[in-house]
This record gives sequence, structure tokens and C-alpha cells, in this order.
Amino acid sequence: MTSNIEQFRQKFTKAQSLHKGGMFQGAEAAYLELLASGIDNERILRSLTQLYLHGKKEQAAATCFEKLINIAPDQPQYYENLANLYHHLGDGNKAISCYRRLLKRQPRLADSHYNLGILLKQYQFYDEAVAAYQNALDYGIERPEEVYLNMGVIYSDHLRQEQKARFAMEAALKVNPNYISAMFNLASMYEEAGDKSAAQDLFQRIIDLDPFYYSALARLGEVKTFTDSEDPLILKMKQVARKSSVDISIRTNLYFALGKALNGCGAFDDAFACYELANQYNKQTVTPYDRAVQEQMTNDLIMTFNKKWFDDIEPVSDAAPIFICGMFRSGSTLTEQILASHPMVTAGGEVDFFVREIRNTLEPYPVSLSGIEPGKLAKLAQKYLDHLKKTFPTAKNITDKRPDNFLHLGLLKSLYPKARIIYTSRNATDNCLSVFFLRLGNAMNYATDLKDTAHYYKQSTRLVSHWKSMFGENIHEVNYDELVKNPQTVIEDMLEFCDLEWSEDCLEFHKLDNVVKTASVWQVREPLYQKSSGRWRNFETHLSELQQALKSE
Repeated sequence: MTSNIEQFRQKFTKAQSLHKGGMFQGAEAAYLELLASGIDNERILRSLTQLYLHGKKEQAAATCFEKLINIAPDQPQYYENLANLYHHLGDGNKAISCYRRLLKRQPRLADSHYNLGILLKQYQFYDEAVAAYQNALDYGIERPEEVYLNMGVIYSDHLRQEQKARFAMEAALKVNPNYISAMFNLASMYEEAGDKSAAQDLFQRIIDLDPFYYSALARLGEVKTFTDSEDPLILKMKQVARKSSVDISIRTNLYFALGKALNGCGAFDDAFACYELANQYNKQTVTPYDRAVQEQMTNDLIMTFNKKWFDDIEPVSDAAPIFICGMFRSGSTLTEQILASHPMVTAGGEVDFFVREIRNTLEPYPVSLSGIEPGKLAKLAQKYLDHLKKTFPTAKNITDKRPDNFLHLGLLKSLYPKARIIYTSRNATDNCLSVFFLRLGNAMNYATDLKDTAHYYKQSTRLVSHWKSMFGENIHEVNYDELVKNPQTVIEDMLEFCDLEWSEDCLEFHKLDNVVKTASVWQVREPLYQKSSGRWRNFETHLSELQQALKSE
């Protein structure tokens, strides 16, 4: 007579055969029948979970993992697998809860604290992520330098606690003095703080440790000031950039660095050739710019935020935040630095709040705003103010210098009728050329082609003309070319618009000891100069198509 155990083995073997043979329905039925026997349910559930995962039945797999946790509540792998599954399904709260449940039972699992920190960061719980990383350190995680690195990135990029960010990177280097990732990040922090010498030293140290770490070579080329086009560093960058084996992204950065270096030496034709190569490579890594899509977006914004919208909208908030926006490379960083030199103003930098909220909660934007409940707008308005208060708890007036917020001025005006909007502008050819000379992200894919940049520029001016026709009294334009010619007059007008008294400190903006996280980090460390105004003339022979595109209807 066959024993129950032997029968179980035979049925389990048959279920596995069905599973391996791709007969999922039969395998599922067999596994479920075996579960009813009550013999070795943990083993059966593991197999059933794999079956559901192979069959893309994630919710059923999650249920199996929960049952496995009930059977073996001290088995970390079940919690971790379930957390990964919930993360894959986009349910961050449940994924995070899995690790919290595990760590409540076994609080000394350093790796689980680390994994929890990664999840918390991904779902933008930055303070909690730092706390989880600290727990991982306290419980003796291996390779603690990686944990310090992750903490430093959160402090710098999200919590705006720059001193703690540097301390974290320095702690990583105390653990591992040759940890290049920490060196690279720390060098970038020195750069943002305006400490050119310290940044150069660290980038050079990386190159000395690893001559093939070409990202540091490109960054060193960006930081250093050149006067001779035959400088050994320029020759080295050229040599490396020509290597087909070098990653395309690094080659892109090297050619942008070469363009900047050669431009500084006055070798304008060679510089332009390098910028063209940089953008040719960059174009291969970004989504192609679609002019029709951009035109439609502009049309949708103009149609949504029309006179009727503003006549009908109920006041949402009495707050009067300061927004600085405009085309990238139009002088927004300089404008913010000048304002931030005022004793009553704090530079908020490029706050990504509205870009993120629109992407996460308001798509398809702006069509989704039709018929939106006033309560939802009120919550959004308060959420932004809470975000600023948390990030800058002692600040009186905070500038939000996200250039592409010019796209969202209709929404911002709806949320904050008293908002003060500073729109930065610049000579069109200079502006487009400056965009072309900088590596921007995928969202700014127009930057890889001068004619596309001209198209985007014209769409931006069309949209801003509409905003001015709707609420021009709330928009103050600061023209870069006028600013560098008549700084005191332009600054006085800007301060008056912001209801701020005159301060001589605003003329000494280059002495401000703060962190600047944009490509203008070095320009704003110098007194005002006019060499960037009319810069296009150095490259005039290469700009006929750009100028024609800017003129065309």
C-alpha cells in the first residue's frame, strides 16, 4: 500500500513535470490539490509562486508570498521577493511595508535596512531613506562606503543639506580612500560650491588612480581654464574622444568639454566642430525632438489657460512665491544669484516639484485640468508650499528657478494669483547657441540640433506672449543683455517687482557663498561681464541656418 508521503511525492513530481512542460493550467490545479493535503505546504507554495510569476499572474504570486511569510515568518527571502514584486507592480507602500515587517522581527539585518533605503529613495521618502541607510551602517553592513555614497547623494540632490552631503562623501573616503565614486561626487560638490582648485585636484586624483576613468577627464576639462589650444589636457581629451571603443556618452562629454576648452582659447572654428560632434553623439542617446508634438503642447496650453479659465478660476492660495523661468541658458541662474544675494531671499535652485507632480498626477496635461476640482488644486498649492518649508525651513523668500516652468505659468498663476514671475530672456541667437553648447537631458532633446532649438525657442516665445496677454502684470522680464549693460537699473526694477528694498549686496552676487547646481556655476562666481552678450559673432560663419530658422514664420 502506497504511503501518504509517497503519494505526495508522486503527485508533486507530476505537478512539476506539468510546470516544466508549460502546461500551466494543469500544474496550477495539481499544486492547489497538493496544498489541500497539508503536507510540505512551504515547498508547494514556492513552486506555485514560480508558476504564477512565469505566467505573469503577479497578484496571485503576491498572495502566495504572503502565505509563505505566514508559514515561515523569519525567512528574509520571502519578504524581499514580495517587496521586489510589489515594486515591480508599482506599489511602493506595500514594497516598503514588506521590509518594515521583516525588520520589526529581525532588526539587525543590515542588508535589509540597505534595501529598504533604496526603496525609500525611489519613492521619494528621503529622510526615511537616510535613516534606513544609517541603520545599515549601525548594524555593520559590508562595504559601508557605498552606503555613505548613497546618503551623500540624497543629502545633496534632494534634501539640499550640502554640508551633510560632503561629510557623507568624506566618510566614504575614510573607509575606502580610493573609492572613485565618492571622489567623483565630492569633486562635483566642490565644483557646485565654487571651489575650483579642490574640484580639479580630486578629478586629477581620480585620473591618477584610474587613467581609463574618462568621465573624470571630461569633467576636469570642463573645470579647468585654458589659454593654449595645445594644452596637454586638450590633446589628451582629443586622443580619447577619437577612440571608437569609448562609451558614446563619455565621448559626448569629452567633445562638449573640448568645445568649451577651445572656445576659451579663442579657437572658435575648432570649438564649434567639437560642439557639433558632441551633439551628433548626444542625438543618438536621446528621444528625437518632435516639432509637431511641441506645437500641439503649446496650442493645448494656450487653449486651456484662456481668458475664460482665468475669469472662472477661484483663488486657491494667497501665497506669493517667486518663480524664475525662461529658456535654458537665458540668464536664469545669474538672476537667481543676484536675488539670493539679498538678505531676505534664499536661492531654491531648480525645484522639480511641478514637473514631477504634473507627470505623476496631472497627465494628460493640460487637458486633465478641464473640470478639475478646486480642492485638488488647493491641495497641490499647499503641497508645494509644504515642500519649500521643509527644504528651506528658515527662509523668508525662496526663488524657484526651474527654467521650463514657463510652460506651466498658467497653472502657477491659477494656484498663486499673487505669484511673482520673473521671465529671463536673451538675444535669440546667443540663447540658442548657448543651448547647443551644453549637454542637456532627454527632456531638452531640442538642444542637439540648432534648427530644432530655434523651433523650440519660437514656441516658447509664442507661449510667453500668451501668458503676458493673460496676466502680464505678474510677469517681470529680465533681459540678460540689458542686465550686463545696466545692472543697477535692471536690478532695482527687479527688486521693486518683488517688493524688496534695494540692497548693495545684489551687485556683489559673485561673492555669495552658496551651492549652484547648473552649468552657470562658474559664471555666477564672477562680476558681471559682457563677453557672453553677442557671443554668436565668434561663430557667425556657422550660424546661417540657425538665423534663418529664427526668422522664418
